[in-house]
Amino acid sequence: MKDTADAGGGASGELTARFAAEVDWTKVVDLYIPLPDGQYGPDLLERLWSPDLRTADEAQATLHFACCGDGSSVSPAAPEVLPFLVEAVRDPAVAVMVRTQILETLAVLARAGNGARTGPGPRLGGRWRTAPAAWPAAWDRAVDALLPLLADEVEGDEGVRGGVAAALARATHRADDIIGRFLARFEDEPHLSAAEQLVLAVGELAPHAVERREAAVGWLRRRTADAGKGEEPDMDDDTDAWLAWMEQDGHDVRPAAVVALRRALSTAVTP
Repeated sequence: MKDTADAGGGASGELTARFAAEVDWTKVVDLYIPLPDGQYGPDLLERLWSPDLRTADEAQATLHFACCGDGSSVSPAAPEVLPFLVEAVRDPAVAVMVRTQILETLAVLARAGNGARTGPGPRLGGRWRTAPAAWPAAWDRAVDALLPLLADEVEGDEGVRGGVAAALARATHRADDIIGRFLARFEDEPHLSAAEQLVLAVGELAPHAVERREAAVGWLRRRTADAGKGEEPDMDDDTDAWLAWMEQDGHDVRPAAVVALRRALSTAVTP
């Protein structure tokens, strides 16, 4: 992937040109403000790459609302900006300061899309959740682009790996494949918080799996009884014991596994 940030921060000129060329901005609107006042433009995505956290955070919140409102539906804006939301999360220069917030938006969108009817529907309210016809294919492409981030190696960014797992847990149409990826990644995940999210994500996907459901349930059962490498020793009391503990692999994810197993054993599959 080409660099997407300028040396001084912010999106590159090449990327900002794509914002204008590749997004149908007539579909990216405020869901409550009538046109033309509620119309957004390419500058909204540009602000997502801002080196100022407040500016980037406000842009992210605006994009979230334009894409899914209160979280009950997928708006026509979502397929338009989704590739760039994913690109922001994948930014190799880590120029985007709100990567975890974007991943939360992707998880909300995917959950809404799972239970939505595709096609036109009421702009707000209505009796059913809706999604544009372009959404399923757009989401599937996003899943492919997000999968490599399960092994995101940016130091201190285990929150991104956890956020990716949470978003991919909504890719129920690919449950068998993604469960396999989660199980493999768990063995190499160095941080407890991301490992716990992988466990929870397996529990979310298991009811939707066909080939891997039994394996996922069995894996979760084992996690409920596995203390990993145990409690971290006090480094001041015994430095050698602490160093030995640090060199071991394995996380105690028993509380998360109990929650995940309950979800995996659910007979009612819900989006």
